[in-house]
Amino acid sequence: MRVHQLALTAFGPFATRVDVDLDDVGRDGLFLLWGPTGAGKTTLLDAVVFALYGTVPGARGEEKRLRSDHAADDVRTEVELELTLGGERLSVVRRPEQQRPKRRGEGWTTEQARLTVQRWVGESWEPVSTRIDEGSEYLRARLGLSAEQFCQVVLLPQGDFARFLRAEPEDRGRLLRTLFDVGRFARVEDWLAGERTAARESLDRLRARTGTLVSLVASAADVTVPEEFAPELVGAAPGTPVTAWVRRVRSEAAQAAVRAEAAADAAGERARAEEAALVAARAEEECHLRRDRARVERARLESAAPELEPVRAALDAARRAEPVRDVLEAAGRAALEAERASAALATARAAWASVAAGREAEVSLARGLRDEAAALRALLPEVARAARLERDVAAGERALDTLTARCAAAEEAMAGRPALLQQHRTALDAAAEAAARLPGLRTAAGHRRNALEAARAAVSLEAALTVERAAADVARVAWLDAREHWNDLRAQRLDGMAAELAAGLAAGDSCPVCGSAEHPAPARPGTTVVTRAQEDAARVAAEQAEVRWSGARDACAGTERELAARRAQAGPEPVAAQETDLAGLVAAQRAAEVLADGLEAARAALEGALAEQEAASAALAADREELGRQEAALAAVRSALADVTGQLAAACGIDADLPARIERLTGEAERCEAQVEAAATEGRARLAEEAALAVARARVQAAGFPDLDAAAQALLPPGRADELGRRVEQHDRALAVVMGVLAEPQLAELGARPDLAALTDACRSATAAREAAVATLEHARRRAARLEELSGELTAVEVELDEQRAVTEQVTSLADLATGRGANRLKMRLQSFVLAARLEQVSEVASRRLQDMSGGRYTFLHSDAQGRHGARGGLGLEVLDEYTGTRRPTKTLSGGESFMASLALALGLADVVTAESGGVQIDSLFVDEGFGTLDPQALDAVMNVLDDLRRGGRTVGVISHVEELRTRITSRLEVVPGRNGSRLAG
Repeated sequence: MRVHQLALTAFGPFATRVDVDLDDVGRDGLFLLWGPTGAGKTTLLDAVVFALYGTVPGARGEEKRLRSDHAADDVRTEVELELTLGGERLSVVRRPEQQRPKRRGEGWTTEQARLTVQRWVGESWEPVSTRIDEGSEYLRARLGLSAEQFCQVVLLPQGDFARFLRAEPEDRGRLLRTLFDVGRFARVEDWLAGERTAARESLDRLRARTGTLVSLVASAADVTVPEEFAPELVGAAPGTPVTAWVRRVRSEAAQAAVRAEAAADAAGERARAEEAALVAARAEEECHLRRDRARVERARLESAAPELEPVRAALDAARRAEPVRDVLEAAGRAALEAERASAALATARAAWASVAAGREAEVSLARGLRDEAAALRALLPEVARAARLERDVAAGERALDTLTARCAAAEEAMAGRPALLQQHRTALDAAAEAAARLPGLRTAAGHRRNALEAARAAVSLEAALTVERAAADVARVAWLDAREHWNDLRAQRLDGMAAELAAGLAAGDSCPVCGSAEHPAPARPGTTVVTRAQEDAARVAAEQAEVRWSGARDACAGTERELAARRAQAGPEPVAAQETDLAGLVAAQRAAEVLADGLEAARAALEGALAEQEAASAALAADREELGRQEAALAAVRSALADVTGQLAAACGIDADLPARIERLTGEAERCEAQVEAAATEGRARLAEEAALAVARARVQAAGFPDLDAAAQALLPPGRADELGRRVEQHDRALAVVMGVLAEPQLAELGARPDLAALTDACRSATAAREAAVATLEHARRRAARLEELSGELTAVEVELDEQRAVTEQVTSLADLATGRGANRLKMRLQSFVLAARLEQVSEVASRRLQDMSGGRYTFLHSDAQGRHGARGGLGLEVLDEYTGTRRPTKTLSGGESFMASLALALGLADVVTAESGGVQIDSLFVDEGFGTLDPQALDAVMNVLDDLRRGGRTVGVISHVEELRTRITSRLEVVPGRNGSRLAG
């Protein structure tokens, strides 16, 4: 992984876009990122992490404040990163979620986070992903490092490894867990703990099941559970003698079942003997009862015999009258038909008389009436047509009224449209003229506004120039005075130069003027002595005064030039006149803008009005044409209605309407036909009656009856003869049955009645005794079977309990070992053991660099000793001091030694994490801070190690504010802080 280009905008302290070419600055393999504390050096590294992972390291990421407070509202926070990863040149652009001003209206809106990943293919960038989840997964798969690992491996952070170096084992373990994946070992611990809990729960369930079975055995046997077999004690230890107790309880239950079976057999024999005696007595009692019932029935039948004699006579007469029933019924029916025909004839004559009007009822008359009605019925469709024509006339008149009113309204509206069109044209012309004048007005207002601003600026510059000229005069006077004072001091020092040189002579030294070693008369200083320092101070003051005067003079000249330019731009007019002209131009411009803004609306209004006029004209013409068509159609409908109405009036005659006439004619025809038909039917009925009576009289006399009435009275209703015959037959049959029963031998030879009550009580007592014995036997058998079943279950549970106890002990021992308990003398968890192995690898790799930086004095040693107060061990770290040969805690190292040890440990950890993650090649490395604690010799050793790191094409960036590194590392980036945000120097 190599970083080539980095660009960040509105990120952290950087308010604008900052571009960093790491290929250029890291061309030597080592570069310095320098700047004062708080300038934003680490922010550049945060930007790299944010581009790759969408987060920033440490506590800075918790606040989620990535956007620069110095950035303008319209500048978006963004990071662009170009790097080589997995053999691919990638471009990563990421934006966080941020607030921006709304494009329409006031207020703010939330802009969602974005991520774009591209790859360089040939001569262009090819999109890889624009989705955050997909792009992040693409980068993570090629990096092979989590965000925490990347920060520890690539961005060796300031202070983190010093804390890691001095941390307690538990704290050190928490950091190592973020770098090395020990999740599977933690899951093994959790799985073993879960298996231990499950095994213990299974053991407890089996013990509870054993106790339950013991309680069930005691309940089934109706005994008390011994104290040593209480539910909380059963199964607590192997070898509990529950089986012997259960065997004894089962034996006692089996013996009780044998005794119950013998008692049940004896009770059964007694009950069967009593039941046999009771059955014989009940049979004898039933014979007595049958004989008594037969005697009573015989007496009843003999007393009912006289009542049946009239019934027998009626049955004989009915049998003789039954053969003539058909002729009697036929004569009766013929008489009834004749009577009904006479009544119908009278009714038909009355009905016809009400409408006859003196006409005789004949077939020809009825036919004529029906023919006339049929002819009128053919005219019925004309009635419906007349009604339809009336509705059409009414609808046509309404439509005609509506069209007439609409045409009148449209004509009235058309009269006012020319004036409205003229108004729209006038508004459009005014808007077009304003739009044409608007550019000129804007230009004139802009020129006048610039001139007014120039005039106002000229006024301000005149006042400032007066002040600057006064200041320049004062500065010139001060310069002249300072120069004169310097000249005076210089002259005085030259005058006393001999005394100054003589003051520096010593016995035996050569004179700096003549070279003589003898000094017979050295000069003496005068009353005023001027030293070189005084002369230099006066010279410096004069030079400073000259600089101030030159600056004031240059400022006056600049102000004069600007004032001349402003006066030329302002023109000769006074400020008040220019303000008045500008106000007039602005008002005219605003009025023109208002009119010009309505140009499109006026054009659209005119076009709409023209379109409306055309549509209204077309609609009016269509309505007028439709009005003519409606008038012609209405006239035709009215003519047809008059023809139909006249035809129907002629057909109705005196009747109210055509249906009424048809109904009247049809009724008269029906009454005429009814009278003719009733007269014919009545004649036929009379003839049939006379023939039926003659046949019936002949048959009745042959059957032995004097007349028709006697034969009719002898007839019985249907079924009555059968009913009376069955009554006589049943009486005779019942009497024969009763006489047969009384003649049976077992009834004729009966003895005394048995005592059923006594025999029943004896049988009931024997049966109750048998049932009680059987119930006792069944209870004993169920108890023995239940004990047999519980004994088998208890034996199986005891076997399973012993097996589960062994499994529980084994799983508990293994889980305790994995979690640092039990036989684990180091109290080291499984994941801590794995981390200890990783830490041992790290210490071996880091020791080589620490020896180089410490001149071979220090070596890392991994310690698996327990922590303070018996804390878990395995993650201890010490150093071996070769000078003394003793192991020292890392906390005893000095500040510089701690930095070297932390740096070596960080680099070693980076190498091990890189190898652990699949051998990802890391070609860009950044070391953040800590160099200020090193002396020059230690700094040389550390720089040698950093030089070794850049071998093989690796680029190492050092982040520091130490001044000495600026002289040691020639290639560097400098971050400069400011009130408006940080920037890169150069």
